[in-house]
Amino acid sequence: MNNTELMKKILFLIITALPFYLQASERAELDCMVKPEMYVELSSPVDGVLESLIVDKGARIKKGQALAQMEASIEIAKVKLAKLEAASLSEIKNRQIQLKFAKRNERRVAGLHKKNSVSQIEKDKAETEVALARVELQKANEKRKIANLNLELAQARLELKTIKSPIDGIVIEQFAMVGESVMDRTIMKLAQIDPLRVELIAPTEYFGLIEKGMEVEIRPERPSNKTFKAKVTIVDQLIDPASGSFTVRMALPNPGEQLVGGVNCLASFSFQPPVVTSQNNSFYSP
Repeated sequence: MNNTELMKKILFLIITALPFYLQASERAELDCMVKPEMYVELSSPVDGVLESLIVDKGARIKKGQALAQMEASIEIAKVKLAKLEAASLSEIKNRQIQLKFAKRNERRVAGLHKKNSVSQIEKDKAETEVALARVELQKANEKRKIANLNLELAQARLELKTIKSPIDGIVIEQFAMVGESVMDRTIMKLAQIDPLRVELIAPTEYFGLIEKGMEVEIRPERPSNKTFKAKVTIVDQLIDPASGSFTVRMALPNPGEQLVGGVNCLASFSFQPPVVTSQNNSFYSP
């Protein structure tokens, strides 16, 4: 074999092997989409009329933050009445005084009974008055406990008139206006954006390579030229025979709210691209 033939053979081997070397240096990549972790359609647990909207569309909100206020004049009045009843001690003090008097009278009658100055009936009557006074005092204490419970109930009903956020996130839609009834309707729609959710559909060849807990590099469309770390949370254990694919879900932390939901992205895995054995390509189905 002359030098020319040797060079041709070496060149042929290099050209033939080049794709395999390139593949070995690549990371597997799949198209994906960044979404809010969850959507919440916020409604009122009680019927009523919307008095005010405390936040606007697009506002950043915190869990427990008041978002809307229902008309609550009746509930406010009930709380004031319940507070007055719960704070009242007059009946308890009255029953305490009656019990003290009954006890003093019992002691006097008992002393006179020892001297045979009063009958047994008078002694029994004095003891009965003490027992009845104790019962009346106990009833007064129980009434005050009930008044405190009624106050808690009134406050809870008033609290229901303030619509609060169940999540940290943003307001993405408002459906009700001030003055409208909110019976059986959504007031506003919220989205949780920390963490975000990344979804993708992987071809069959990736099954077994993508595992729960795996760290994945995410490159979203916006902000561009930045990479973020997501963690695989769900790997579908059923392959769709029609498309030859399965779904993968990842959690993407977003503490500084740099990222937004609803953008396409590229998920880059630490393993090499698997050998394609079918015509199915990776794709995302929203």
